[in-house]
Amino acid sequence: MASTGFKLPEGISALILGPKKKKKASPKELGEQDAGAEAASEEDKAKDDADVVDYEDRLIQYLTSPATIIRHADDIQIDKFHRIIAAINYPRLVEPGWLTRLIEMNMDFDLSIHIAPYSIESTVKLLETEIKKQKTDLYGLKAEGKIVPQSLIQKHDDTKALLEAIQNGTEKMFTMSLYIDSKALDKKSLEKVSTMIKSKMSSIMVTPKVPSFQMYKGLRSVLPIQFDELSITREITSSAASACFPFAITSLEHHATGILIGFNQVNNIPIIVDPFELSNPNILVLGTSGGGKSYTIKLLLMREFLEGVDINIIDPQAEYTDLCTTFKGKSVKIAPDSDNVINPMDLMGQPLEEKKLSLLAFFRVLLGELTEGQRAILDDAIDGTYEDIGITKDPKTWSRKPPTLESLYDHIIPLTRSEKEIIYKPAMSIVNRLKGYVSGPLKFLNQQTKIEMDNRVISFDVKDIPDIGKGPIMFLILEYVYNNMKKSRKRKVLCIDEAWSVFSAGEEGEYILRLVKTCRKFNLSLIMITQDVEDVLNSRAGRAVMTNTATKLLLKQDTTVVDAISEKFKLNDAETRFLRIASVGTALLIAENLRVPIHIQSSPEEHRIITTKPDELLEMIRKSGRPAIDREMKPELDIMDVVQDKTHLTNEQIDALEDIGFTEARVDSLEGKSELYIVKNETDDTDEHFVLQHIIFEEVKKYTEKVLLHHTKLPDVTFETPDGKLVAIEIIADMSLKANIEAMESKLPVLKKYNDYFYVVRDATLRKYESFGEILTRTQVPTKVKAYFGGAAGAPLEEETHA
Repeated sequence: MASTGFKLPEGISALILGPKKKKKASPKELGEQDAGAEAASEEDKAKDDADVVDYEDRLIQYLTSPATIIRHADDIQIDKFHRIIAAINYPRLVEPGWLTRLIEMNMDFDLSIHIAPYSIESTVKLLETEIKKQKTDLYGLKAEGKIVPQSLIQKHDDTKALLEAIQNGTEKMFTMSLYIDSKALDKKSLEKVSTMIKSKMSSIMVTPKVPSFQMYKGLRSVLPIQFDELSITREITSSAASACFPFAITSLEHHATGILIGFNQVNNIPIIVDPFELSNPNILVLGTSGGGKSYTIKLLLMREFLEGVDINIIDPQAEYTDLCTTFKGKSVKIAPDSDNVINPMDLMGQPLEEKKLSLLAFFRVLLGELTEGQRAILDDAIDGTYEDIGITKDPKTWSRKPPTLESLYDHIIPLTRSEKEIIYKPAMSIVNRLKGYVSGPLKFLNQQTKIEMDNRVISFDVKDIPDIGKGPIMFLILEYVYNNMKKSRKRKVLCIDEAWSVFSAGEEGEYILRLVKTCRKFNLSLIMITQDVEDVLNSRAGRAVMTNTATKLLLKQDTTVVDAISEKFKLNDAETRFLRIASVGTALLIAENLRVPIHIQSSPEEHRIITTKPDELLEMIRKSGRPAIDREMKPELDIMDVVQDKTHLTNEQIDALEDIGFTEARVDSLEGKSELYIVKNETDDTDEHFVLQHIIFEEVKKYTEKVLLHHTKLPDVTFETPDGKLVAIEIIADMSLKANIEAMESKLPVLKKYNDYFYVVRDATLRKYESFGEILTRTQVPTKVKAYFGGAAGAPLEEETHA
């Protein structure tokens, strides 16, 4: 039979097992036929098996052992330097997860905890002996008339309480050892790491000790081999042992493209989530009025936008207009006096049968739950209205101009004159509500759709719609935006504030159910915000929303609904308690099966953009020196422009920019004139390089929109010429000649990948290095750029006006 595996070299085999000893058999033994030979054979076989096991154990030990171990008094070297730190004293009281602060240190170390149980009998005997000793000490001090230390009294009381708990079966005793193996590549770094670890241990009331001359034993005590050779132990109870776990709750980072949702409330670890990488990208936000819902969502939308996601918002209170303006988005105001309108009868690219389904959902929002009579009348009237203008089940007819609400109204009016109560009553109910949309305050909807979706950030402002029509109009916007977003597979977010006015499409809610289920197919994240928690919990549409939202944010809740939320979301006692005491800015994040209490935190600049507190807005106006203007107006000062000409700014505006980190820089312009700029340079480049990069970018932008600015290893500015060539511009503006030459050499391989390139240098002496290619000074740039576009500049792009 062929054998498999590998053969150990003889030298190594001898080293592990030792030399084999052979015993010569005597002629008498060879000739003897023992009746018990079979039993002896079995015994030999068992012995051989034991030798094989021993051989395998020694082989593993040999193969995994380090080549050299160098021992010192306070460290041991095995490739890296190791220093073992033992805990010799612990705090009297600990809270759950108390070791988290130790575990979350971002340093190179291993931590090992040994926990071993005490038998009940041994524990009781030990405690009784300890109590007797403590009593003796107490009586002795009192008899001598000395002051009894409070620590001794407390220790005595704790020991008695512990003995009682153990006898009652509510506690058990364990021994615990805690060792930390700090590691570094050199002794200096090891000293730094071990000092920081000892400092952190002291901060949580754990006394550290380096066991000198016992580093080898200490290292073996840290390894996961269940050996505690140091045996530096402390007796603890079962509740204290359980408080050591879990060490820490990690971030919910699912993908590199995720956004910062908040920070773990327990250990302040950043929580990063990519909703598009979960089972579905939808988000549900529940919270009471004033709980921070809008603030939280503005923050998330801003961060998603910076990740390249398109944003659309249905905004019933015009809260997002300023955010939209900041990112050069588009605010679409829908109101009786507005030019923007959506025709409810517009097919919006849907099949006719699908449009009929959404129209019935629309009328449930408009009329409330439909009776059988109302539903039958609407079914017939909708069919008749589309047939009158030639729109049928044939897809070829769907591109025809759709009817309006007045056409539907005219179909139903004759039914109100019927002599049958079963017909005229539901018909009258429908026309009474439709009348306001045909000839009443909402008659502007009785026309063809006029909306353009031509921006990455669009906010639909419905603040000026009468309350009675806000729900139906929000539903129409939802349908329109959803159907437009289905045309692209790019990541998109549709945010619906006060969402329940849209989702109140009756108990059936088929349309909403279908919408939330199909979002993922079109790479669309539906963010729903509502304070009507009871409706979400108790309706079928609400349950559909909860089931199909992988991410949920439970912010501050009214105490009357906490129990219902706890039951529906299956919260444990700690999560329920957190929700009861949650303050503004805190939330319970549920991302599929993971639940983390978090606090929402924005940067100062993010806060300036999204805050709606009147006092803070007035303070910002005061600091910037601007008059008190409506936040819905376009800001006079664009803080997103990181390079601004100082001569175009007022003193108050300069002060406002400097308050948020802008600094002054004097740089020569492309005309060679010395100019003052206010810049916010967060790159590694000099201010001169940073400003020059931006003004060259603006110069190219006069001729083409196909121009990019880079702060990476790519060229500083790249653009496309009318004939399709890609041109790269690299700016060299260091103070040192040597550094400039090295920069030109490092960028040359990248520049050669473009159809054409040239350098722009601060120091004209660099032009003599012709081997690098074409080298220009800044004053030559306008002529050079102009030449790529036929020698004549096109119409400059409209620039923003700065105060």
